[in-house]
Amino acid sequence: MDAVRQKKILHLTVKHRPTELLCTHEDDGNQAVCWCQECEEFLCEYCQNLHNGFKTTRRHVVETFGDTESIGWHAEPVCHLHNPYPLAYFDKNCNISICAKCRIGEHAGHDVEILKVSADAAKGRIEQHGKNVTAHHTCHQAYLKSVSKVVNDTKKTSSALKQVIHHTFHSLRTQLDQREKELFIDLENQTKQELSKLHTVQVSSEGESKRCKWTSDYIRTVLKYASNSDFLTLESSIQDTAKTHLRSVPPETHIASAASFTTGGLEKLKSYISDFGSVNEDGSAAQAHTHADQGTQTDDSHLTDLENKYKDLKVLEVADDPTPLASFDAGVKTYTLKTGTRTPVTLQCPKLQLDAARANTDCCHVTTDGELVNSPPATRHRDSGRLRRHRDSGRLQTYRGICSSTPIPLTPPPSNVTPAPHTPRYWETHSRVGVLGALGGWFWPVVLEMGVGEESQVDSGQYVFVQHRSWCVSVGSCGTHWGSICTSVCQQGEWEECYRNTISGTPGTQATLHYGVVLDVGRGRLAFIDLDKEIVLAKLDVEWRESLLPMFSVGESGVDAVNMKVVSGVDITMTDSKKSLIYNALT
Repeated sequence: MDAVRQKKILHLTVKHRPTELLCTHEDDGNQAVCWCQECEEFLCEYCQNLHNGFKTTRRHVVETFGDTESIGWHAEPVCHLHNPYPLAYFDKNCNISICAKCRIGEHAGHDVEILKVSADAAKGRIEQHGKNVTAHHTCHQAYLKSVSKVVNDTKKTSSALKQVIHHTFHSLRTQLDQREKELFIDLENQTKQELSKLHTVQVSSEGESKRCKWTSDYIRTVLKYASNSDFLTLESSIQDTAKTHLRSVPPETHIASAASFTTGGLEKLKSYISDFGSVNEDGSAAQAHTHADQGTQTDDSHLTDLENKYKDLKVLEVADDPTPLASFDAGVKTYTLKTGTRTPVTLQCPKLQLDAARANTDCCHVTTDGELVNSPPATRHRDSGRLRRHRDSGRLQTYRGICSSTPIPLTPPPSNVTPAPHTPRYWETHSRVGVLGALGGWFWPVVLEMGVGEESQVDSGQYVFVQHRSWCVSVGSCGTHWGSICTSVCQQGEWEECYRNTISGTPGTQATLHYGVVLDVGRGRLAFIDLDKEIVLAKLDVEWRESLLPMFSVGESGVDAVNMKVVSGVDITMTDSKKSLIYNALT
């Protein structure tokens, strides 16, 4: 603590809590009543009388606590070498205060200046520093005020834009609802007209049918009961009646035009909606983009009536992607998949982070390079192992692997107007595998796994392929092809697809394996891709119940050495063949 702060504390104590100051001369516990600057001591009334009676201290200036403003806080100390000479000079060479005796003694010949002159100069410089800092503080206050204003303006702008976006899409939904009602009315009117026509045809045909039946019955009666003369008499009238019936022979089936619902321009409308709007930092840029879009739409001569209703709509732009992946970290990469004349598909590659804090460190660990390795870390806490993991509830205790740090949420249920939005996701794993030795020569444990599981099931089994509500690609023994290391697609503990001889089981074998995951939560589609063989291993249609977590494991270290790298986000190299595989997995 510096001298200035000491004096400030002393001043405040004398002013507000003088009873807390005790005599420091005899340490007798008496309350101090004065202060001696030269002795630097607090004195009680008894010690003050003694102090005034001694020849060496009677000339000291003793200041009482009655008037705190009169205390000599700024009194200059005396020289410790030549007491009672005051420190009246400042030695610039030694950078210390000295007395008159010091000046003609050991400090003779030094650059010496009167203490007050040096102090005034230092005071002036300190005052200037204070002004500079005060001015700097004022600038910061002004800047903080402007930031606060921008914060408030940003909140107001966001609130206003939410209202505009809500109103815009409410209008669109209202227009779609109205169009739906119009189509229902048109269909109902057409149906009534067609049913009326069919009723007329039906009544006419029923009458003719009854007449034909009566005539047929009468002819059978004539053939049964008439005499020869009756035959000759009735032949002419029966012939005329039969000719009348036969002139209007009905077709085998009645063919009428059926109502149909045409969706011309629907795919183009969907494309417009998926690209509709964006939120920009610069409002002018958003407006220019809107005008450019309007110009493009106006030039299109193939717009349907329904599309023309929306082409001139001027609203605030919203995000390009209808389902942004907010649950993932920064680094999301978006691609557009196009194959032939089929509808383009928007694909997002989110950045996945392995949750190293949850890794089962009895079996694996994440290196500084972000690779998952099938061995415990080299340095572990002294209480590591199952005992420690039981105390640390955040770490996986059963599952011999790791999961991503952020779950993938399910999409909200669709409304009665619009379908549930969805955007497919994609990520990969690149794994280096070295075969160390076979287990029994015919059975291979899990070499590696990659897949997804519902959040509550992540730690319900040692591997993904044995867990309920979990799906994965598993490399190892499949349970069918003994002695072979297979690539199997597993769904909730059951093998769906199996591909034999993924790698050789000969010790010393080195291999690299590359697999991809395609996940469309909105459509309930999950697919796995073998990037080395360039095939879609399996397409699974699933109804999920809760959020999903990407999961990864790398087998037992005594049988093989595995280094798995999760490749995601902007780190993915997207080729045309890979796009084709992903598109195939989604269709």
